[in-house]
Amino acid sequence: MAKNRRDRNSWGGFSEKTYEWSSEEEEPVKKAGPVQVLIVKDDHSFELDETALNRILLSEAVRDKEVVAVSVAGAFRKGKSFLMDFMLRYMYNQESVDWVGDYNEPLTGFSWRGGSERETTGIQIWSEIFLINKPDGKKVAVLLMDTQGTFDSQSTLRDSATVFALSTMISSIQVYNLSQNVQEDDLQHLQLFTEYGRLAMEETFLKPFQVSEC
Repeated sequence: MAKNRRDRNSWGGFSEKTYEWSSEEEEPVKKAGPVQVLIVKDDHSFELDETALNRILLSEAVRDKEVVAVSVAGAFRKGKSFLMDFMLRYMYNQESVDWVGDYNEPLTGFSWRGGSERETTGIQIWSEIFLINKPDGKKVAVLLMDTQGTFDSQSTLRDSATVFALSTMISSIQVYNLSQNVQEDDLQHLQLFTEYGRLAMEETFLKPFQVSEC
């Protein structure tokens, strides 16, 4: 049986959540967080966690909605997860003019930290989908997606290209995150990675890139 409940989130706002439980069970307590959907293995192969993905996209509140996937991609240790957490803060506090919060308020959500070692691997999706009304009144499901940074010391060029290309193919909107001015090699890397997506399209005869009017 599905029930709706207003929960206070860690950003101070409220969000509507739909939970599934039987009348004989206690109401489950669920906390939103990042879910690993694309796993990078030690042998540099990839595994899709279909169970985790289905649990998010086939939930009662989302399954019949068009999905708008928003992602951030780019070099590792340049602030992708940091930026994504500000997107999360906005999504949880859209009705507030002070959604950015206080300057000393902890920024939570996708894991991030300083240093030279990579933090995010593969592709992660925020477990809570945000239902947003478009100007025409149609409701869409907004999905936030964090990706592994390119060119870290533990990944091959193929690893970087695969994750980048996959995230580009399934995103409605993708932010190419750069910490400084755009350089020629940034554009060359972007061309290389998106070429992987184009080749995949030729092999499968399908169109992977989404078109969104949001």
